[in-house]
Amino acid sequence: MKKFMSVLLILFSITTPVWANEIGITYEGSPISFDVPPFLKKDTAMVPLRAIAEKIGAQVLWSPSSEVVTINHQDQSISVAVNGTIAQKNGESISMDVAAEIVNDRVFVPLRFVGEELGLNVVWDEQSQTIALTKKAKKPAEASVYTSKDKAYSITLPESLWQEEASDLENTLILNYVGEKELSVLISAYEKEQMQDIEALEDFAALNRQSVYGAIYAMAEVTPEQVSMENMLEAEADEIVAEEKNGTSKALFVYAQSERYYYICVITGTAELYEEHIGSLKEALQTITEA
Repeated sequence: MKKFMSVLLILFSITTPVWANEIGITYEGSPISFDVPPFLKKDTAMVPLRAIAEKIGAQVLWSPSSEVVTINHQDQSISVAVNGTIAQKNGESISMDVAAEIVNDRVFVPLRFVGEELGLNVVWDEQSQTIALTKKAKKPAEASVYTSKDKAYSITLPESLWQEEASDLENTLILNYVGEKELSVLISAYEKEQMQDIEALEDFAALNRQSVYGAIYAMAEVTPEQVSMENMLEAEADEIVAEEKNGTSKALFVYAQSERYYYICVITGTAELYEEHIGSLKEALQTITEA
C-alpha cells in the first residue's frame, strides 16, 4: 500500500499543474477571462492559446489528428504541436522553453512565447501580480515624395518601395511597386481651363469611363465606392474586379477635382497585393499637393 501511495503521489505531482488563479492577464488594459485558468510550469506562465489569440483578433485552427494548433494573425502564421517545444512561424522553426500541452481540452503554451511571436509586449507587474500584453509601437514607415514632370503636383507614398516609370506625359505619374507581384499607381492632372467641354466632376469621370479606360470597365465587375478626400473639392471612385487566367486583378479608379485641376488616380494590381496595400494607398491620395 505504501509503495502504491508513493507512486500515486509522484504521478500526481507530474500531471497536476500549479494553478495561477491569482495572476491576472490583460490585453491593452482589458482583463482576459479564461474558462480554464493559466498555471505555472517551470516558472513559466502557461495560458490557453485560443483565449489569447481570439482576444487580439487572430484566427485559430485546430487539427485533432495531428494535435497541431495554428494561429493566423495579420501576416503571421504560427503552428504549435502538442507536447513539442518546436513551433513553426511562417515556415521557420522556433523553439519554446516549455512544451505545449492539453489541459481540460485546452492547448496551453508559454505566454511569453505566444505574446512576443504575435508582436506583443509582455510585461510582468510584481505589485499587481498581473501580466500585461500590449501592442508594440509600429516603426513609422519610410515615405517618398514623387512630383510630376510639370511640377504641378506631388504625392507621398508609404515606404521606399516604389519605382517611377518614365512617361512622356508631363502631367502624369506612373509608380510601380518593387517586387515580384504587380501593383501600380497612376495619377494624371488636367488643368480645368484647358477642358472647356467639362463643367463638373461627373462629366470628367464619364469621359474617362467611356473613352480612355472604357475597355477596362467593359471587361470587369464595377462597384461604385465612397471616397472622401480632404485635399480635394470633390471625389468619386469605382472599384473594378477582373477574373483572369492567372488570377484576380483589382483596380480603384478615383476621380477628383481641386480649384485648378481634374485628377484621375488609378491603383491596380493582383488581388493579393492590392488588398495588402489599398488602405495605405487611399491614405496616400490625401497627400496630393499642388505647387
